[in-house]
Amino acid sequence: MSDSDDRRARSLQRLRDAGFDLNLFSDEQVELLSMLSDEEVSVLLDIKERIGDPQPDVLAHDATQLTIGGMLF
Repeated sequence: MSDSDDRRARSLQRLRDAGFDLNLFSDEQVELLSMLSDEEVSVLLDIKERIGDPQPDVLAHDATQLTIGGMLF
């Protein structure tokens, strides 16, 4: 496995470990997510953590469904 393939696999695993259900994404979307750098994945995970539990005014947006547009919200 090349360094690039290893990094891509690591990026996707970090997202899975953080609770992202990658099965909800198309193959093209997963490919794009796999191309995120380690730093970009860290930022994404930091934002997700900062958002934390949704507040009542956000619950109506169904925070349990992760899509590209709603990945964080």
